Amino acid sequence: MKDPKPELADFHQTVLMDDMMQVTGVDHLAAIDLDGGQSYVRARAKCHGCASKRLCREWLAGHSEAEPQPFCPNAAFFRAVKSGDG
Repeated sequence: MKDPKPELADFHQTVLMDDMMQVTGVDHLAAIDLDGGQSYVRARAKCHGCASKRLCREWLAGHSEAEPQPFCPNAAFFRAVKSGDG
């Protein structure tokens, strides 16, 4: 799979994080509400700079419901949101 065009990179990263949150059962509003949104902003930045985007896309294509994966730099954040720790 070819990487997205540079001008579409932000869009694709946003979609990847949104898709990962959906597959892992993370409530978007709970993630945004956590600590005034600061962790959510950091998570978006981590996703944007992630070196595993190809693996992420491939993993997401094969899963509809699963736990956060070790390759994801936001896995701990997602688990914290899901458990209500924050």
